[in-house]
Amino acid sequence: MAQGKQKFKARKTAAAGKKAPAATRGPRKGGRVIAPKKTRVIQQQKVKKNLEVTIRKKIEHEVVMKASAKLPKKLSLLKAPKMKTKKDPGHSSKS
Repeated sequence: MAQGKQKFKARKTAAAGKKAPAATRGPRKGGRVIAPKKTRVIQQQKVKKNLEVTIRKKIEHEVVMKASAKLPKKLSLLKAPKMKTKKDPGHSSKS
């Protein structure tokens, strides 16, 4: 049987761990987002894009209405199926 008390190392507090310098922590995971220098230009581009989309949809709708009014048969449009963007994590590119 050992005589005497056990010696314990001093434990660091949670606050001391957070204050560790960034160099010792190493690089962080994930991508970095750099804010654009000209936010106003990007905002204008978004507005322009939305206007173009709405104008194009309206023109397409008008063309469909005119075409369906002049044709003896009813005009039916087929919409393309929506593509899924989800990737299968289990598949690899190697065969």
